[in-house]
Amino acid sequence: MGYLLLALWLTLLPICVGSLFSYQNTVQAPLRLLQGQFLLWALFQLVTVPIVIAEGTLEHVMAVYIPLSVILGLAGLVCLLKRKERPALQSAFLGDAFAQTTREKNETAVLLILVLALWLFQMYIVLTQAVYDGDDSFYMAVANLANTNGSLYQINPYSMGTMGLNYRYILAPFPVWVAMLARMSGLHTLTVGHVALGVFLISLSYLIYWQIGSGLFKEKMNRLRFMLCVCVLYIWGNTSIHTAESFLITRSRQGKALVSGLAFPAFVSILISMGSSLDAGKTPKASSYIYISCVMLTGCLGSAFGGAILLLFWGIINLMWAVSYRKIRQLPGAVCAALPSAAFSLIYLLSCLAD
Repeated sequence: MGYLLLALWLTLLPICVGSLFSYQNTVQAPLRLLQGQFLLWALFQLVTVPIVIAEGTLEHVMAVYIPLSVILGLAGLVCLLKRKERPALQSAFLGDAFAQTTREKNETAVLLILVLALWLFQMYIVLTQAVYDGDDSFYMAVANLANTNGSLYQINPYSMGTMGLNYRYILAPFPVWVAMLARMSGLHTLTVGHVALGVFLISLSYLIYWQIGSGLFKEKMNRLRFMLCVCVLYIWGNTSIHTAESFLITRSRQGKALVSGLAFPAFVSILISMGSSLDAGKTPKASSYIYISCVMLTGCLGSAFGGAILLLFWGIINLMWAVSYRKIRQLPGAVCAALPSAAFSLIYLLSCLAD
């Protein structure tokens, strides 16, 4: 029952929440899953950090965050039904990928089988193999303490006794999200962190790279080739403990993996979409600014520095767009999108100056 509840919370709820964004008359679950999950992560960041600073508990976080998440899910479901959307007749991943000639059909089938096989291999490794990482002694200890007694960054995870709030950690409460999932599902914190989140976050990362491929390549066969390269890089990308592939495959329960494996690629995918709109002489949609604001807040959820890096990139890119396209109409929207994550960076800066 715990695994079922966890699966529904990580799949069905984000799809419903993602329906709050504007769409056409067909349901595309992968994109909605991504946008809904990033919106839920952004909401968790906005809810949890003030509660941690006020020395609240996990129960306080869940009392605020869970009802708000359910309300967003119900609102998205109402929007979906009100628009009378219908499921897409073709797969969201394949669509018209099967070309006219027999040779192209065979190549597409082989590419699809290879991508699925490599993905299943990674899922098998995540479910059956264990990877030791020294940072678990802090991150997973914080998550387990929050799950067992509700304490949020107030108990020393390395030994005994209490400790003061360290703004480097409390501004990135990703372990608290892991603890909340464990408390909701009734599963052990390590089971959620090492097994469930490994499967979920790696699969979610592949969906993001599919969106990147959709922006780069018009033909879906080329997208499958792109995904095959991503699979190979993921499996053999452990050339250093600091690569994004190493973080996502071996340390998916830590916030650094969330930033490098999901927030950064999602940021790139949105920039590709917004850049295409600017190339066509159009102003990016408001939903794009909301989405990228959620991605930057997700970067803050994973790492205080990760959110600052995304914020810096966002500012530089918008200045480049304003100069190259000779349009400044998008700048007010860009500033509004950056304000929530900029607030957390400002809090961290002020805490450093106070020390």
